[in-house]
Amino acid sequence: MKLSEKIQKILDSNLSAYIVGKITGVGNSSILQMRKGNRKVENMRLGIAEKLGDFYDEEMANMSTNGIQIILSSAFKKIGIKPFIDVTDIGDGQDAVVVEIELLGDDDPIRFSIYVDKVETKDDVLQNLGQALRDFDTQEEDGYYPSIYSDQAANHEPVTAEYMPISKGSSDYLAGLGKKILNLE
Repeated sequence: MKLSEKIQKILDSNLSAYIVGKITGVGNSSILQMRKGNRKVENMRLGIAEKLGDFYDEEMANMSTNGIQIILSSAFKKIGIKPFIDVTDIGDGQDAVVVEIELLGDDDPIRFSIYVDKVETKDDVLQNLGQALRDFDTQEEDGYYPSIYSDQAANHEPVTAEYMPISKGSSDYLAGLGKKILNLE
């Protein structure tokens, strides 16, 4: 992949200019100007282009099951829980990282799948997981369910939850974990 293509992928990503700038040392305003089209990627200084290319190679191109497991282990350690984390083959040569979290009371553990082909960065992993943890807000007769769940095989979201009912207490617990994950840097 050409250096200009790597930089364009960064500019098109959902990563904030602040995060990219903080990690690379490239000024936020430069990144924002390129995103707006006020500056052309082709006209950027070589040193800046190399920093952004290195960022792409280190943070975006090599998202692997092992990398995702490391990101998740670190994030959960920071918020004080230790879920079971494993990798599963979902077919067609695709993998997913599965996180199993113990819930409160009589509820069985709940599993979340992070689809390796759908995440590009650490931020993608944490943001999507945080949202999935907070997604158990659909109330039915027998409990709370996620609105996005793992039975949706076609065009699945980057992170989905197992479709199962949980109690209000467990729903609140997961929402609290999701909020903590979303607030991690």
